[in-house]
Amino acid sequence: MPSQAELTASFLLSLRSRGVLSTDLLRAFEQISRTEFLGHTYADLATSDVALPIPCGQTQASPGSIARMLAGLDLQSGDRVLEVGTGSGYAAALMAQVCLSVTTFERYRSLCDAARARFRRLAISNVVVVHGDGRHGDIDHAPFDKIIVHGALSGEQDTFLDQLTPGGSMVGILLAGHSGELTRWRKPIGGKPCELDHFGRLDLPALQPGLSEAL
Repeated sequence: MPSQAELTASFLLSLRSRGVLSTDLLRAFEQISRTEFLGHTYADLATSDVALPIPCGQTQASPGSIARMLAGLDLQSGDRVLEVGTGSGYAAALMAQVCLSVTTFERYRSLCDAARARFRRLAISNVVVVHGDGRHGDIDHAPFDKIIVHGALSGEQDTFLDQLTPGGSMVGILLAGHSGELTRWRKPIGGKPCELDHFGRLDLPALQPGLSEAL
């Protein structure tokens, strides 16, 4: 039976194999236990690269998928980040180890409450959880240096890009036909067009319109 240290080492090596080379990001995955964001029901699967269910009919993406998105974001220590889709709070906790602050939106109240409780328990103080529909970003507290959207998007993304600092970037899943592609949008500086970088297929549910739920 592998020890916890061996499981963690194997987990980090698997992230490296997926192109996660940032030492700060790898350290964050080492410091933040996924089990804290899943509960003990799935403790034996916490270091497996599989998506797992969380309350409200939602799913926590696999660590490999989260790592690919965060690597594309290229987080820096002074970044202010906007996240759409808190879920369990796992991705926000990882980003909080690297960047200055995270503002994260979640439409399910019970998920918000649970995420806040986890952040308090883990003494993570640079994450603000907002109960609301984040499809339109957070104009009141913009601009942000980075934006991450845990969902599939289509068309132009001017609403989000307008809330980025010049040269800032956003990561999400761009729908192309029936599949999604992990994409980074870079906000132009001056009159330059928006730059798009693609990092291969990654499927997540489409970001749906709708009011915040009181679940």
